[in-house]
Amino acid sequence: MNNLPISPDNVLPIPAPIGLLEFLIILTFIMHILFVNLTISLSAGAVGLEITGRIKNNSLLDKMAQSCSFHASVHKSIAVVLGVAPLLIISVIYTQYFYSSTILIGKMWLNVIVLLIIAFLLLYVYKFMWGKWQEKKVLHISVGFVAMLILLFIPLIFIVNITSMIYPERWIDVRGFFASLFYYPEIWQRYLHFILASLASGGFYMFLYYSYKSWKGNNLKDYEQTLKLFGAKVAFWVTVLQLVAGFILLFSFKTDVRILFLGEDLLLTTLLVLSIVLTIVLCIFLFLAGYKDSFKSFTVSLAIFVLIVGIMGWMRHEVRESYLSPYLEKYPRTEQLSIQSDDIG
Repeated sequence: MNNLPISPDNVLPIPAPIGLLEFLIILTFIMHILFVNLTISLSAGAVGLEITGRIKNNSLLDKMAQSCSFHASVHKSIAVVLGVAPLLIISVIYTQYFYSSTILIGKMWLNVIVLLIIAFLLLYVYKFMWGKWQEKKVLHISVGFVAMLILLFIPLIFIVNITSMIYPERWIDVRGFFASLFYYPEIWQRYLHFILASLASGGFYMFLYYSYKSWKGNNLKDYEQTLKLFGAKVAFWVTVLQLVAGFILLFSFKTDVRILFLGEDLLLTTLLVLSIVLTIVLCIFLFLAGYKDSFKSFTVSLAIFVLIVGIMGWMRHEVRESYLSPYLEKYPRTEQLSIQSDDIG
């Protein structure tokens, strides 16, 4: 560990208590990632439903796709705005690790801005040309499909960035972004877990949105009612897959980190067990919601979903801390300003 390429921390002290910043990074990241999940899943849902509607010549599916497209275009802007806070906080708490891992994929990281601009412009075209391009479905679907591919690619950049950050012992042999995709452990397990979480969140959102609209006394149109139940079913089946993906991710962790969640650390083990139990309960209520259209299932599902998201955000932070704790002991953060006697004179 003595020869690791970890630079000393910034000489300026961290401008707030570590505990407060850790709480804020969990909270702000949860808010950010929820809207990222919704943007990706609803964009993919819109394209998938439109393609299916085109194949089956089904106008109901086309209207469902258009609704998904509308909601995706709203959430994308919120996702970007909410991403500023966690990005700033992580660069303050983990300066030595975050900046180093970012530099290692610097060219691709800078391309995020360009990719986001292109994806957002395509999503606007996809949304606002829906009616005008009814006779140009292939062109319209192509625009949405390209936007979807870009949105599916961008998370890989951040996953490589964050995974690289917790493996400083591997930095010396890094050869850029694309090589990193197969160099670091956990990359594809994390990506699978993220994509499934996005799809489940998108389905759950459509179920919640139209359930709330119905509860407020609005009569749902046929495509809205269909999309509501379809969203619940998607959320159910993808969440079942998410349970499997979660275990795949867990067993891809370093052994000394994995065993913390398997009984060695009481807090982390409790969080893991709680997340599994609550996810199973959520699956039960999503199943009931998707097939019985129960408002009770809606309210209970919402409460459980909020709990699961909070626990998963907390666990994500604990995983990062568990990986970095040995390095933070050797290369500590600058938590207070060190003043030498010569400086005073």
